[in-house]
Amino acid sequence: MCPVCGQEVESIYHALFKCVGAKNVWELWEECPMVIGTENMDFSNLALKMLECGTPRDMELLIVVAWAIWCSRNLRVFEMVCQGADQVWNHAISMLFDFREAVKFCGLGPLACEVRWKKPQVGVFKINTDGATEVDGRWSSIGVVIRDSRGEVAATLCRVLPGCFSVDETEALAIEARIILVRELDLHQVIVELDSLLVVHQILAKDFNGGLGHIVHGISGFLEGFHS
Repeated sequence: MCPVCGQEVESIYHALFKCVGAKNVWELWEECPMVIGTENMDFSNLALKMLECGTPRDMELLIVVAWAIWCSRNLRVFEMVCQGADQVWNHAISMLFDFREAVKFCGLGPLACEVRWKKPQVGVFKINTDGATEVDGRWSSIGVVIRDSRGEVAATLCRVLPGCFSVDETEALAIEARIILVRELDLHQVIVELDSLLVVHQILAKDFNGGLGHIVHGISGFLEGFHS
């Protein structure tokens, strides 16, 4: 029996498409070109049907979301870690977004790889943050370093988060904690550097929707007190 829903004998197709947990994830694909999970077929046939109905980008999303669902299933079965549909979906979207941006970056040629850390202007502090999250359910963690215009370290911080979060949730929580630290240090002119382009775009657009919405909303409120 399926270890997630306990309603049917588990198969690859059931785990990825027919299980109630998987269905809740697929329902978040609002512009899906076909109905998923209504017919019993192997993955290769479903993929071919997706190519007939949709685009190569739809095919990419199908594969990445299916992978995220399978990872979530394994977390629940082997680590007793339960993820909601929004968390699984956001994880898949984040991975696909970062992959596409990386492909664009690689297409710029060797010079694009020669990116080095640059000192901020006099009177400005630069914040570099990073987050780490594990697929095995272990708690996520964040780290930060703040440097001044001479490149000297002004403050550092590392922290283990109270739970296992997605990559982008971890990055967003990292920047939120770092901004709070900067306010406590009374630093008003700052530059924030992040690894996740999805988080950066959502903050700049003040997009408060989706799984990151409440975190981005808090970050936007904190940023209003800074000059840069």
